[in-house]
Amino acid sequence: MKNIPDLQQIKIFMLIVQHGSFRKAAKELNLSPPSLTSAINHLEEKLGVRLLNRSTRSLSLTTIGEEFLNKVMPIFDDFNRVIDSLNVHKAMPEGIIRINMPRIVLELFFQDYLLTFKKAYPDITLELFTTDKKINIIESGFDAGIRYAQDVPKDMIAIPFGSKLNLVPVASPEFINNNRTPDSVKDLINFRCINRCFPTGEIYRWEFLNAQGGIDEMNVKGDLVVDSDIAMIQAAEAGLGVAFVYEPLVSNQLKEEKLIRLLPNDSYPAANFCIYYPSRKHIPVPLRTLITWVMSMNKGMT
Repeated sequence: MKNIPDLQQIKIFMLIVQHGSFRKAAKELNLSPPSLTSAINHLEEKLGVRLLNRSTRSLSLTTIGEEFLNKVMPIFDDFNRVIDSLNVHKAMPEGIIRINMPRIVLELFFQDYLLTFKKAYPDITLELFTTDKKINIIESGFDAGIRYAQDVPKDMIAIPFGSKLNLVPVASPEFINNNRTPDSVKDLINFRCINRCFPTGEIYRWEFLNAQGGIDEMNVKGDLVVDSDIAMIQAAEAGLGVAFVYEPLVSNQLKEEKLIRLLPNDSYPAANFCIYYPSRKHIPVPLRTLITWVMSMNKGMT
């Protein structure tokens, strides 16, 4: 029995393979890379086989390592399901939820949604990671993601996260005094605007509802390009141009008249963000708790 490896060593092995790196796996576990090397050495010693081919520049599974991984993963998943099922009998569920999202989601929903959930379920650990790049949440080791509805992969289960939101054009009183207010949406092309770029380098085309209810896109002109909504707002407050941002992000500035909403009689496309997760029979209790909570928050929203 002394040659049977412990579960932690197997977990480390699986995590190293998932990340393709000792360093990345060590970072997730908050351990040093040498400690992971020692764990793999002990695992291979106990099993009497070599699981990984590794050098300073490369890492790959041996044939035996691949066979071991394919056989042990279902067993490890079953073990996790058994442990997780005990959560059902606890007064308060516990565990970890790892969520990936763009920065704008944190800026829009952190206080009213994510912090509120955390207070309601103090024994659940929330690990929130932001990136504006589209990633595969399964390959990257996340339990769920939050994205624009149109960006959710088709093979995922998705539910709305929060109410529908739209962007609005705003500018500072200083900017308006030095220029003028636009007469129409199309007139914005004649104004100095603050552009927003995506990780791909693509510049966001401002979107407006036309008279038929369809969406028109417009390339605006400007000498400032940023990749953050908060930066756009700060630039607009500084009088550097017109910004096109989510209305909740500038509610305080609008009340205090640090910013003025332009074209208030025009309408703008509204859309949902969605929280999404893999389609599978067993959903860990912490994630299921979050999903149920989000669905309860969605009641009555439009």
